[in-house]
Amino acid sequence: MNRVDVSIIIPVYNVQEYLRECLDSVIKQTINNKEIIVINDGSTDKCYEILKEYKKKFPEIIIINQENRGISETRNVGLEAAKGEYIAFVDSDDFIKLDMFEKMYKAAIREKSDIVICNYILYKEMPSIQNTDKQNDAKKENGAQGADTQVAEETNKEGYVYKIEALKMFLLNDIKGYLWNKLQKRELFTKNKISFPNFVVCEDTPVSFLLLANSKKIYSMKEPLYYYRQRESSLTTTFSIKAMKDLMSGCYIMRDYIMKDPILTKKLIDYYRVYLIKTLWVIHNKYWIQYFETKDKSKYIDFKKIVDSEINSLKISEIIGNSKLTLKDKVNALFIKTRTYALVFSILYKFRKANPFRSLKPFRKINP
Repeated sequence: MNRVDVSIIIPVYNVQEYLRECLDSVIKQTINNKEIIVINDGSTDKCYEILKEYKKKFPEIIIINQENRGISETRNVGLEAAKGEYIAFVDSDDFIKLDMFEKMYKAAIREKSDIVICNYILYKEMPSIQNTDKQNDAKKENGAQGADTQVAEETNKEGYVYKIEALKMFLLNDIKGYLWNKLQKRELFTKNKISFPNFVVCEDTPVSFLLLANSKKIYSMKEPLYYYRQRESSLTTTFSIKAMKDLMSGCYIMRDYIMKDPILTKKLIDYYRVYLIKTLWVIHNKYWIQYFETKDKSKYIDFKKIVDSEINSLKISEIIGNSKLTLKDKVNALFIKTRTYALVFSILYKFRKANPFRSLKPFRKINP
């Protein structure tokens, strides 16, 4: 069997207008020993037809066609099929620089790292916007015409990141829960029995945390190599009780891991509380956006069940005294603790409705 350095896993669901661009950027990767695993998760558009077309042109692509099982199970299917020394994920509505995995794999081998993190580029199609020369040059180089691009720094350094420092950065959202800008050893998944939980949102967040927590060496690259496409989605269709439960379950997975180790508990508990408070803010924000959009309050009891125990356990003294919380986070936490968030949010919502350029943005692929 030929050696596989990197297994690239691409879950696909109803992204026919973006799929070709994604596949082209992955197929043309300059790294030699790669395998490309594409899982069609019961797409109802023309994705499968596109995949069959690419399979004829590029027989080496591994295509798995399945009934719809959701993003978590789809990624787990990809993990089971993967044989590479390292694992990479690419979202099927995004695309990547052609030398992304060559550069990241070389860095992993050179630095003997379990995980390599790169920066990424926020990509939003805005034909009318005027961009800087630097942005236009980047778009010409990568075929990204007629779009607004902005480099998002996952890390601002080139070099090693100590594990505890990486976990602190993760809980402060300075390292995101995304997996698509990270290259990780496959044995991190297999040896530690890490798989994706059955979440509908942010399924990669607890997985990313556990991978970092079980790694020995983490290396960061300043160069942006991944194009993350920002797409608008409906505020109401992205809301669900299951999504809110998943956000809290992700917190509990991380909390339980931290609390098992007294050293981790001492070093990370204040950082975890920051993450928890930001997650509660996201859940409150999501619920009240959908309420003011639809006037449907039927899910209020379910919403309260999800957040009440955490709200009750919050202590005002801990909120005020937590030096890891920004002033804004403290104010948000106090609104949540005193249960005045809905009142404040209604005022902000009306203001932003009256000023559409400051409108609330939808929840999509975010890390709280």
